[in-house]
Amino acid sequence: MPKRKTLERIEKLYRNRVKEARLKALVATQQELAQLTGINRTIINALENNRLFLSSQYALAISEVLRCSLNDLYQKRYDENGKRVGMLE
Repeated sequence: MPKRKTLERIEKLYRNRVKEARLKALVATQQELAQLTGINRTIINALENNRLFLSSQYALAISEVLRCSLNDLYQKRYDENGKRVGMLE
């Protein structure tokens, strides 16, 4: 399977929890997180609103600054019945 297709399928299975982790770490603003990580604030905004998939590079930088695990930054998606959305084949 082409790399792009695999990434698209993974994006459908997970959402990120950057905002929750940022607030838990008491980093008040996206701008502050951007300054601490070196990631552009507009990218932080897109990540927090799940418009951009959280890449491993961004996840590592954010987890280091917020002192959280990578697992804290990702969440599996579930439907309204509590079943996992999609499955990797």
